[in-house]
Amino acid sequence: MTNHVVVSLSGGKDSVYALYSALKEGLNVKHLMFIQTGGKAHLENKRMIELISEATGIPAIIVGKNPQDVGKALKKLGASMLVSGVTTTPEHLDYYKEILDPIGVKQYAPLFGKDPIAGLNEMQHLGFKCLIIEVDTALGANKEWLGKIMDQNIINEIKQRVSEKKINPIGEWGEYHTLVVDCPIYKKQITIEKANTEWKNTKGYYLIKKANLQLKT
Repeated sequence: MTNHVVVSLSGGKDSVYALYSALKEGLNVKHLMFIQTGGKAHLENKRMIELISEATGIPAIIVGKNPQDVGKALKKLGASMLVSGVTTTPEHLDYYKEILDPIGVKQYAPLFGKDPIAGLNEMQHLGFKCLIIEVDTALGANKEWLGKIMDQNIINEIKQRVSEKKINPIGEWGEYHTLVVDCPIYKKQITIEKANTEWKNTKGYYLIKKANLQLKT
């Protein structure tokens, strides 16, 4: 039974695309779960999860990065399945497996095995607006991407860098991180009113200070 589906959601393109895919498949998504781990920009911008929750109409919870915290929260929710946006890294599937197997919760990664460049193109075609909120130039990202909405030019540049073996195409090792500010499953779009850019060595962060939901234009 998959009558209570929880989606692990950072707010980035892969997790939101996994949520989109789960809903399109007819899964009964009851909750979004933000796990406090990963890139600094996602952690700093975690309050954006509240806006995504409101935009999608799906309740969200925030849990600690400790695997026990995640497992405890899933049990409390009565979850039967956890959906994630893992696409290319089996190590990330293993992370979830260690949490889920002992509590009898199924794992589903609808994007796993999908060609990552094809995924980027699909999101672009569907109207996903992915704001780049973190880059690491040491891992192959372009510093000019920071604070921009991913467009076809950036996707083409990523493809070029992939061909030169300079970058993971979807940034699964921290090359870049995104926040989805609009997509087909949002009833309203996220509008950024105030944000600061911060650099620390090779890492750049786009830290959102004020944002709200607005009607789509």
